[in-house]
Amino acid sequence: MDVQTIKTMLGITTDRHDAYLKEVIPLFIDFAKDYCNNKFLVNGEEKLPAGVKLFVAKAIEFNMSPSNLSGRSMGDVSYSFETELPETVMRHLKPYRILRVK
Repeated sequence: MDVQTIKTMLGITTDRHDAYLKEVIPLFIDFAKDYCNNKFLVNGEEKLPAGVKLFVAKAIEFNMSPSNLSGRSMGDVSYSFETELPETVMRHLKPYRILRVK
């Protein structure tokens, strides 16, 4: 996956987030590989399934969104943010999980 693919999927039209996207795309792909215990290799070449691509796009969208504010206080100002990816994002990976055998 590349920056332009993510920008198209999320409807981002400016170049303002390109540096951020360039850094986080590989991180979310690695997260998906670890979570699924799956390298997504086809004939020795990485090929991400559509669900994994959706996960990467949705995870980036969630991280870029200021709506993950989960609490706020006014006295002495305090903010809490939701940092866990929601189930609506994680569900894209479930079909690709492979059981780990010890």
